[in-house]
Amino acid sequence: MSVDSTLKILSEEIRQLEAQAALVHVIRSTAKNGTRLTEFGQELVRICLKHQISQAQIAKILDISPPAVHQYAAK
Repeated sequence: MSVDSTLKILSEEIRQLEAQAALVHVIRSTAKNGTRLTEFGQELVRICLKHQISQAQIAKILDISPPAVHQYAAK
């Protein structure tokens, strides 16, 4: 494999990662309003829990603490 083809593959992978990061940013900014979850964020937590996504994974996705997820899981 040539250097050019390797760089081309890496460049495409970087573009894909950037697109995924942008999507995570949109989800986070829609789900949080300062220090609180928006209605969308609360529903997202409930849906994720319903589909057996762990509270730790949800916390990582939304960049919040696991106890914050637990707060909405208990409702």
